[in-house]
Amino acid sequence: MPRDKQPPPKKKRSPAYYWWALANVVALCLAVLSWLLCLHVFQHPEIPRNYEILRKLKRVEPPLPLPLLQAPPGESADPRAFYRRYAGLSDEDLQTFNAALMRNYLTNLKEPALIQYAEGDYQVQEVRKLGPDDLFHPGFAVRAQAMIAPDEFTKPAPWPVVIEYLFPTDETKAEGWIAAGDQLSVSKFPNCAMLLHVAKVAGEDTPIMVMTVVPVAFGNFEPGKDRKFALKAPTELNPAGPLPVFPTGTKP
Repeated sequence: MPRDKQPPPKKKRSPAYYWWALANVVALCLAVLSWLLCLHVFQHPEIPRNYEILRKLKRVEPPLPLPLLQAPPGESADPRAFYRRYAGLSDEDLQTFNAALMRNYLTNLKEPALIQYAEGDYQVQEVRKLGPDDLFHPGFAVRAQAMIAPDEFTKPAPWPVVIEYLFPTDETKAEGWIAAGDQLSVSKFPNCAMLLHVAKVAGEDTPIMVMTVVPVAFGNFEPGKDRKFALKAPTELNPAGPLPVFPTGTKP
């Protein structure tokens, strides 16, 4: 006798609540991912991509135009102190430190503990105009070699610290008032030149530290007798600008 043909078993369909639960899980994952991405963007404006997003959202603020008497408190360091603090750091540590310095600058100095003002005597080596690809413009940058006198009876000699001083100003003639060979004296007040970036490059005998500084309070700068120009807070910043600003100027 022929066998009875059995119909194939029907596939079980997932109940409706399965798809509802799956959709909710996916939506929750997307919400968490969006929240984490937003948090990362707002917490790390020093990353150029994040800063550009914040700029488009109109959530960035240029440096405050603080007068000199309202400069934020901070410790100061001369070339010797800078060298002691940073010459022994690894490249990874310097990268982390530089990110914190830039983040503090872009957020108008919300971390006072990171504020350090440069001091000391330096001999100018190079001067160049700042452009659209730099951290800010208009303005110019001065690269100078630290000069240290071991004692009061000895003439100052080069120290393995180079300073890059960024001057935000719209007075174009001021760039020509500082030239190679000039002496540049920097003090906590009235210069208020805050440390923004630290780089370490190989020297003949010892590492050379390149310290980029920017003013965070603004007044007149006097490069010489009967000469002065006004510093102004930058209106726009470009964290993608290269630091150090002298690509071939990291060796004394």
